[in-house]
Amino acid sequence: MKQHPTCLAAILLFGFVLGTFKGYVALWKDGRSEPFQIFPCPVDSLSEPDREALEQGIYARSEIELNQLLEDYLS
Repeated sequence: MKQHPTCLAAILLFGFVLGTFKGYVALWKDGRSEPFQIFPCPVDSLSEPDREALEQGIYARSEIELNQLLEDYLS
């Protein structure tokens, strides 16, 4: 996931962004430029639509939304 000013603004607005970092699913929060957490889930093991969505960044406004996203992408 490329970090753009609009992406950083979205992190501040929405709270969490699920994306990709060095080929793995990763989580950003608090407007940081580096991921908060990198998951042991290679992006290339996901479907093409899932990979594309993660490359764009998937925003979650709450921990509940985040947990649902993590369950969808990591299970």
